[in-house]
Amino acid sequence: MKGYSMADYKVTLQADLKRGTFYWVTTVSASSEDEAIIAAEHKFMEEVAKTTDFEFNEFDVENL
Repeated sequence: MKGYSMADYKVTLQADLKRGTFYWVTTVSASSEDEAIIAAEHKFMEEVAKTTDFEFNEFDVENL
């Protein structure tokens, strides 16, 4: 059986919510881009499940 080589990916997930857009950016090791997306989704769900409090530490504000 041929082995799969793993690579590191920077993945940005975007969710459009009723009042805005949420981005999750993380790095994962995976054997394909599709697997990297799935790994990033799982990593996000694990983080949300164990995080009780967080705060934003970087901002980009534009005057409209």
